[in-house]
Amino acid sequence: EQWPHALHLLAHIYAANLEDARFLYKRTPDNIKQGSPELQAAFGLLQRMWVKDYQHVWTALQFGWSPQAQPLVAAIAEKRRGQMVELVGRAYANISLGKLAALLGCGEAEAAQAAASKGWEVADGVVEVKQAAPTVRAGEAVAQRSLQRLTEYVVHLE
Repeated sequence: EQWPHALHLLAHIYAANLEDARFLYKRTPDNIKQGSPELQAAFGLLQRMWVKDYQHVWTALQFGWSPQAQPLVAAIAEKRRGQMVELVGRAYANISLGKLAALLGCGEAEAAQAAASKGWEVADGVVEVKQAAPTVRAGEAVAQRSLQRLTEYVVHLE
């Protein structure tokens, strides 16, 4: 009963081991589940992450966490915000500033700053997402050129 179940669950969430977190919660005795509001809040966060309810993850993170859990929850929020920026960058060409703020769990001013830091343009409440140029490593460039030459040669033979 002295085991920090909520911290253990939050650590799995931080590490993106959602299945492990889910099974940890299932294995936790019922009396501990019922007696720990923080464990229930961590499980609520897990549920939101599990179903990819991105906007409501931020609501789940607003629980009054214990001093021991606060640094871990802050790290989860920071990591999640970075992941959401990357997802928005891949999924959207344009997104409203309000929608971006909801996905990032922050206000519109902070969302505009996050967008500007990625080089995205913000105008009239709309964020124009600029796709990052794909990076090609040196070895891949050589392999691509070789494959292109081989393809051209085979086409020439036919």
